[in-house]
Amino acid sequence: MALKPTTTAQDAYVEMFERHHSQAHNELIDKLNEVALKLYSISMDKHYLRDAILVEVSKALMETKKYFRALESNTPRNYEIEGKLVMLWGLAAAPLSMLDKELGILCELEDENWLHPDGWTNDEIIEFGVKLDLISRTFMRLSFPVSVWH
Repeated sequence: MALKPTTTAQDAYVEMFERHHSQAHNELIDKLNEVALKLYSISMDKHYLRDAILVEVSKALMETKKYFRALESNTPRNYEIEGKLVMLWGLAAAPLSMLDKELGILCELEDENWLHPDGWTNDEIIEFGVKLDLISRTFMRLSFPVSVWH
């Protein structure tokens, strides 16, 4: 989905949240993959942006993965953890929006339905958990020198 340059946060909110949660979490994963590719090409004079994105997204991914693992084992929803996830993704939104405005908007909106798995099937929770794990590994590899992975 491409937002118009003049789209306000409120318009984006309406447009994004009218969609089904699986579409929203697929979009999140796709956008994070796109940003990961862009991070490889950031010049050294902008390393602060790369570092900020890696730190904030990695924290948000780690906590989100932990939560979805708990949900996979049929642990009930935890509104306190969901609130923490909203905060972590909100903190990741600012540096992310410098590379991808749509992803920044997706991460900063407090009621993002991919963070609130009400009505998700267990299969959807597991599928999203796998996707989170894969994108988390991508960001982890970006955090360390390539030689660590050989």
